[in-house]
Amino acid sequence: MKNKKDIYIAVILLIGILILFLVNLSVGDGNVPISETVNILFGGNVKNETWSFIVEHRLNRSITAIMAGGALAVAGLILQVFFRNPLAGPGVLGVTSGASLGVALIVMGGFTFSGLVQSSAIIISGVLGAFGVLFLLLLLSKYVKNQITLLVVGLMIGYFVSALVNILFLAADESETRAYVIWGLGSFEKLSTLEVYLFTVIVSVFSVLALMLSKGLNALVLGADYAKSLGINMKFLRLMIILITSVLAAVVTVYCGPISFIGIAVPQLVLLILKSRNYRWFIPVCFLGGGFLGIFSDLIVRWSDNSLPLNTVTAIIGAPIIIWTIVKLNHQFAKS
Repeated sequence: MKNKKDIYIAVILLIGILILFLVNLSVGDGNVPISETVNILFGGNVKNETWSFIVEHRLNRSITAIMAGGALAVAGLILQVFFRNPLAGPGVLGVTSGASLGVALIVMGGFTFSGLVQSSAIIISGVLGAFGVLFLLLLLSKYVKNQITLLVVGLMIGYFVSALVNILFLAADESETRAYVIWGLGSFEKLSTLEVYLFTVIVSVFSVLALMLSKGLNALVLGADYAKSLGINMKFLRLMIILITSVLAAVVTVYCGPISFIGIAVPQLVLLILKSRNYRWFIPVCFLGGGFLGIFSDLIVRWSDNSLPLNTVTAIIGAPIIIWTIVKLNHQFAKS
């Protein structure tokens, strides 16, 4: 059951996202009055036509930041429930590394595509890479019962996949390696209007699919046996978790780079402040939290004149939260 405090938290996050969204559109090189920004968004006439171009350029970036942050938070939350480990996330478990390998194969693998074919090839390759790593982890989970050990296995898979990417560097030319390195720093600003539409649709659809798993996730918190006793089809639930988290992590990684920390930090923050443990409510609030952190990080990047890489900002915000989570886990183990 959700209480009034949980509703207030969701409303505050939503209002915070809207405020940051308007600030992100208005502030920067060439400030635009917020009143004129709102006017442009609703199709009104503006005093300065240059303002319209400035706002439209920032609009894609702001939408991408919100959707990417929300997608990573939802993917991280589902993985933490499934692996029953608060440190599980797309980056830690190697899912992001798998998607990065898929991107590297297209960018540095000697393939020559252009336009929509290039974009589609990168998306498909990234999803397959993420899917492959997560599927391998799920196979190993049958033999590795300790969740901490499984987490270490995920890290090792990530390192192994990163080694394969380094091998690709040897065969790639300078322009390809430069493009991959810049992509690896993370950014929300590279998407065209068409790509933003596609990105938004994919994230929205798979976030709704995640919400439809709420009943299974609620039962899974108490263990797989309990979930089975309630009639939850564990094979189907496992398959959907693989599909949803792979697509969400992969599509963000493909378009924005391997963004770190959001997928782990946001679910832990929401878990701390939210009273409800019903995932039908928990997932949407987690999405809002991820969206808030995503656009807040992008705002800091823009205020630094884009001199700070996105992953640097998310690490500064997310690393202390993860350290706090590890300390909390250590206290729990010490008491048991």
